Amino acid sequence: MEDVWIMDSGCSRHMTGHHKWFSSLNPVSTKEYITFGDNDQGKLLGVGSVSLSAKLSLREVAFVWNVGFNLVSVLQLLDEGFEVRFKKGACCVLDAEETLVCTLLPFGQVFRVDLTSVSGPARRLVANPSADIWKRHRRLGHLSFDLLVEFNGPNLRIAQIES
Repeated sequence: MEDVWIMDSGCSRHMTGHHKWFSSLNPVSTKEYITFGDNDQGKLLGVGSVSLSAKLSLREVAFVWNVGFNLVSVLQLLDEGFEVRFKKGACCVLDAEETLVCTLLPFGQVFRVDLTSVSGPARRLVANPSADIWKRHRRLGHLSFDLLVEFNGPNLRIAQIES
């Protein structure tokens, strides 16, 4: 699970227990513990920055001993100016210019960050409904056509895919 990042709406801050993710890391001198959802605790070892992709860099990420997952905090993303959109079976993160930063894929009962998704302007889908749907499908990390329509409204024409 060290290469999987989970979107967590109940998490107060981004956190990981894996040192390899940090591009910068500052150790903490205080004895601070973070309580997880199951009431278990992990010691805060440091705070730093993590780049998940070219478009998604996380700041103030907690380096925590004993955390079982890499967690992306929805609240912290919102505080950093990102927009998080949830739909049935899908989630995406947009920056302040509404450019797609990443998609999230269902992972059991949660969403995992799809680090292979390609960034691209989400609003371009609505602005140019006659554009090649296959190109949009690839740019958005191979989202299903149903999700393309769901994220972008009824103006998205999918008739082009019929032979």
